[in-house]
Amino acid sequence: MPSKPSRKDTRARWDGRGHGLWQDVRLAARTLWNGRGFAVVAITTLALGIGASTAIFSVIDNVLLEPFPYRDAGRYVALEIHDAEQSGPNFRGAFRGPEFLDYAEQNHVFDRVIGNRETDVLYSAGAGTERYQGSLVSPGTFEFFGMGPMLGRALGPADYEPGAEPTVVLRYKTWKAHFNGDAKILGKTLILNGTARTLVGIMPPRFAWGDADFWIPGKPSRAAAQRFTGNGGFDYWYMLGHLRPGITMQQAESDFAVIAQNIAKTYPDEYPKRFLVKLETLADQVVGQFRSTLFIVLAAVGLLLLIGCGNVANLLLVRATTRRKEFGIRAALGASRWRLARQLLVESVVLAAGGAALGTLMAWALLKALVAVTPPDIIPAESVIRLNGAVLLFTLAVAAATALLFGLAPALQATRRDLNDSLRNSGKGGGSGTRGSNRLRNAVVIGEVALSLTLLVAAGLLMRSFIALHRVHLGLQPDHVLAVRLPLPEDRYKTATQVTAFFRPLLARLKAVPGVVEATETSTLPPYGGIGSEIDVSGKTHSEKWTALFQLCSEGYFSVLRIEFLQGRPFTEAEVSAARKLVVINERFAKKYFGNENPIGQRVHVKELEKFPDPVADAWFEVVGVVADVRNQGLQDKIEPEVWVPYDVTGSAARGVLIRTAGDPAALLKTVEQEIWNTDPGVALTLTGTLESFINSFSYAAPRFGFLLTTVFAILGLILVSVGVYSVIAYTTAQRTHEIGIRMALGAAGSDVQRLVIRTGLQLVLAGIVIGVLASIAISRVLASELTGVSPRDPLTLTLVPLLLLSIGLVACWIPALRATKVTPVVALRYE
Repeated sequence: MPSKPSRKDTRARWDGRGHGLWQDVRLAARTLWNGRGFAVVAITTLALGIGASTAIFSVIDNVLLEPFPYRDAGRYVALEIHDAEQSGPNFRGAFRGPEFLDYAEQNHVFDRVIGNRETDVLYSAGAGTERYQGSLVSPGTFEFFGMGPMLGRALGPADYEPGAEPTVVLRYKTWKAHFNGDAKILGKTLILNGTARTLVGIMPPRFAWGDADFWIPGKPSRAAAQRFTGNGGFDYWYMLGHLRPGITMQQAESDFAVIAQNIAKTYPDEYPKRFLVKLETLADQVVGQFRSTLFIVLAAVGLLLLIGCGNVANLLLVRATTRRKEFGIRAALGASRWRLARQLLVESVVLAAGGAALGTLMAWALLKALVAVTPPDIIPAESVIRLNGAVLLFTLAVAAATALLFGLAPALQATRRDLNDSLRNSGKGGGSGTRGSNRLRNAVVIGEVALSLTLLVAAGLLMRSFIALHRVHLGLQPDHVLAVRLPLPEDRYKTATQVTAFFRPLLARLKAVPGVVEATETSTLPPYGGIGSEIDVSGKTHSEKWTALFQLCSEGYFSVLRIEFLQGRPFTEAEVSAARKLVVINERFAKKYFGNENPIGQRVHVKELEKFPDPVADAWFEVVGVVADVRNQGLQDKIEPEVWVPYDVTGSAARGVLIRTAGDPAALLKTVEQEIWNTDPGVALTLTGTLESFINSFSYAAPRFGFLLTTVFAILGLILVSVGVYSVIAYTTAQRTHEIGIRMALGAAGSDVQRLVIRTGLQLVLAGIVIGVLASIAISRVLASELTGVSPRDPLTLTLVPLLLLSIGLVACWIPALRATKVTPVVALRYE
C-alpha cells in the first residue's frame, strides 16, 4: 500500500521542483478546458490579430521582400533620370541605343548589365490576329537571372549573330493558356510580326522578366535610333544591372551621376536642364507607391493585434482575480511567486498557440481574399502570394510576442498579492480585485481605446481620400466608352497614307454599327497623358524650354469623350481629309503660353512630330479651338498643357479607337472586333475594355485596397474595444454590488447608480480618446503620401471618429449600468 505523500513532497509538487514544463502545459490545458468559454473568447480574439497579421505579412513577403525567384535579385537595380525641376513620377528609365551602351561600358559599379525593350508581337491565329507582349532581350539575359529553361534551351550568343536563324523563347503562363501546354510546340515555327521564328525554349513558371509572353533576341546599337517604331513602341532600352559586391546604392548613384553629366552633353535633347540620377531596386521600381500602402495596412493589423492582446490581458486579469484563493493556497504550500507566474505564462503560451493555429487557418482564407482584391498591375509578375516557411516563422514569432505581451503583466500582477488577504477573502470570485489590478485593467482599456481611435482615424482619412479621388473632375465623361488599342503591323503601316487608309474606313464601319453613337482614333488612353514635345508659339520668344503633351486623334475625339469647348471648334472630317494642319489646345496651354491673348488663329510648333520615323515637315499648326482642361497625368498630378493633332499627319506612334455606345460598351466588343478584322485581319486587338474599367484599374484599385483593408481592421478593432470596455465595466460593476446596495438602501435612485457606473467607464474612454487623438496627429504625416484632396489632420475626421468612439463607449457602459439598477438592495447587501 503506497504511503501518504509527505508535506515536503506536496510542497515540491506545488513549487515546481517535482515536475517540469510539460506538466505545466498539461495543467494549463486542463485549467483552460475547465474554463472553455474564456479560452474560446481569448483564442478567437488572438486569432483575429494573428491571422490578419500573417496574411498581410504574406503579401509583403511575397511582393516586397522576396518577389523574384532570380539569383541575388536584391542587387538588381535600374537607372533613372529625374527632372530636378519637377515633382512627382516624372523620370526617364529607358535609353536610346548609344546612351545605353555608354552607360553600360563606362560605369564602375555593375558587374553585369542587360537591356530589354517592349514590343508588340502579332501572331496570326484563326480568323484574326492575336497580340502578345514581347520583349527584345540583350545577350546574356537568361544567364543574368540564373534560371534555365524548363523545356528546350534559352537564347544563346549564336542567336544574336547576323544572319542567325530567328528564334524565340516562350513564357510558361502563355504556353499553358494559349498553347494548351503542348510540349510538341517546341521546335516549331511561329509567324511573329511577319517573321518566321523557331521556338527554342519554354521558361519555368516564375520566370516573367518584363511581364513578356515572348522573348526575342535583340541588342542596343550605336546606329541612329528613332524615338518611335511603327507600331508605337519606344525604340529605347531599359537597363538592369547587378551591383558589384561591396558597392552601395549611394556609391553607384555617384558613379552614374558623373557619367550622366558627360552623356547629357552628347544628347542634350534627352536630358532636362537640371536632372538627378537615381538608382532603384527592381522590387521598388515594380511595386512603387504600393509599398507604402502595404506597410500602412501592416501597421493597421499591428494595431488590431495590440487591441486583441489588450482584451485578452484584461480577461486574464479578471480571471486571475477569481483565482486568488487558489494562488494563496498554492503559495502557502510552498509555491514561489516565480512558480505561480510561470504557470500563468504557460497558460498564456497555450492560448497564444491556439490563437496561432486558428489564426493560420484564418490567414489562409484571408489570403485568398487578399489575392482577389490586390491590384494585379502593381505587383511583380513573378510574385506568388502564398503561405511559406518565412511566413509561418513570422506567425510563431507573433504568437510568442503576444503571449508575453498579454500574459506577463497579468501574471506578475496576480502573484503580487498578500497571501493572508487572499486566504481571508471568501465568497464568489474571492472578493474585489486589488487597487493595482484595477489600475492595470483601466490602463489597458485606455490603451485599447487610443489604439482603436488611431486605427479609425487612418481608415477615416483613407475613406475621405478615396471619395475625394472619385470626385476629381476628369474633364471628360468616361461612361459608355469602349477603348481598344490596335498595334498595327509595322511592315504595312509606316506612313500617314497607310495609317489613314486603315482608320478612315474602320471609323466609318464602327459608326454604322447599331448602338454606336460616335467613334474616334486616338494615340493615347485618356486621362493618362500623351506624347511629350517641345513647342513654340508663333511670334513669342522664350529663354526656357516650353513643353506640352500632344495626342493624335480624329475629328470625333471630343464628341466621344464629351469634352467641353470654351472657344472655337473641333477640326472637321473634311479638314482632316484635306490635310489641313489644325490643332485644338486645352485651357492650361492657352493660359500658360498665350496669357490674355486670343489663341484662335495663332500657330503652334510641335517639334516632336518632326523627329518621328514618319516625320511631319514644318510641324506648325493653326489653333482652331480651346477645350476645358482634361486630366492628362492621371487623377492626382497636375494637368499639363496639351494639344490635339489630326491623326493622319504621320504614320508613327501607337494607335487605338474610342467608341461611345448607347448601351453597355462591353456588349459590343465582339462586333467591334469583327469590324476591325473585316478592315484588316492582320490587325490585333489589345487592352480592350471600357474606359471606366481602365480608370478603375489604374487609379482606384490601389487606394481602394488600402481603404477597404484598413476599414475592415478598424471595424474589428472597434468591436474588440467595445467588448473590452463592456467587460471591464461589467466586471467592475459586479465587484461594486455591495457598495451599490448600500447606496440604494440609503436612498440613491436608479439614475444615480447609472450615472456612477457610466461616469466610471466614460472616464476611461475619454482618456483613451485624448491619447488617441494626440497620437493620430503625431503620426499623421505617415499617411500624407496616400491621401488625395484631404489633409492628414482633417478636422472632420478628427471630430467624427472620437464622437463615434465616445458613442460606442457610452453604449458599452450603459448596459452594465442598466443592469446595476435592477439589483435588489437586500440581495446586494449580502453580496461579497
